[in-house]
Amino acid sequence: MIEDRIVRVGRDSAMAIIKPMLNGYRGSWSRIYIGVSAKPSRRWVKHMRNGWSKMVLLYEAFRPDIAVDLERDLIDYARRCNFLMPPENISSGGEGIGNIQQSYFVYLIVGE
Repeated sequence: MIEDRIVRVGRDSAMAIIKPMLNGYRGSWSRIYIGVSAKPSRRWVKHMRNGWSKMVLLYEAFRPDIAVDLERDLIDYARRCNFLMPPENISSGGEGIGNIQQSYFVYLIVGE
């Protein structure tokens, strides 16, 4: 299942909206992962096979550097919060996309 919760504001205003959304999902689910993809439906199929419950599209960027920066900021934020459950990201983010697409989506996947 892919849920569209795309925040449609400029890059500088996005984190103020996305962080509380992330916190809400972290309070309701036992696992989270933050990522970026140019093809979310294709990426979701891979995540779903690994037992994840839902993908939530958080932000659409029109440049890869913006998507990577937001992904890294969210991962860093999630790791620094005092939540009991850290994100399951192994790296700090940014290695999953190229620069040939027109849109890049920052997403969150959640699971139980």
